[in-house]
Amino acid sequence: MNRREREVFERYKAEGWRPLRNGAPDFVMLKTDGDKIEAMMGVEVKGPRDKMRYEQSIYRRIFEKAGIPFKVEVVK
Repeated sequence: MNRREREVFERYKAEGWRPLRNGAPDFVMLKTDGDKIEAMMGVEVKGPRDKMRYEQSIYRRIFEKAGIPFKVEVVK
């Protein structure tokens, strides 16, 4: 985190916000038509024995609450 990011991070944290810096989905997928975004979804990739971390589950809930599909792809 650079100095500017740290400053903003600390200011928002002091105001009661909980910054999420880890756990974002592996991919934010877009379907586009020129500059127009037609569809969007989050995709998290996991191995057969991997589990979602707390932060990843929060991102999933954020996406779904916003009406954005979120998929977990399990790959060997």
